[in-house]
Amino acid sequence: MTMTLRDDIIAAVYDAVDEVNEQLPRHQRLAKDPATPLHGPAATLDSLGLVNLIAATQTKIESALGVRISLVDGDLLASGSGALATLERFITHVETIVGRKNDA
Repeated sequence: MTMTLRDDIIAAVYDAVDEVNEQLPRHQRLAKDPATPLHGPAATLDSLGLVNLIAATQTKIESALGVRISLVDGDLLASGSGALATLERFITHVETIVGRKNDA
């Protein structure tokens, strides 16, 4: 079975989730489920946990794909963007950023 770029990105993000989960109490750990909320009232991460997830994802993407990206930008942080609403939306955002880098 051939891995797609999206599969590689999902694996990298889930590796980042594992890394962040190691630092969190059991009740705050993230499920590796696309519907897991990252931001908002249903989210279990605090702002530091979210920053750690973003930083870990950047590192995992660079390691897995050889692509250096910056996820802290206006699109991600814009309150109306929704890129941090769920793990699925975050993965899609990362995929978009990696796609831009690959097209450049």
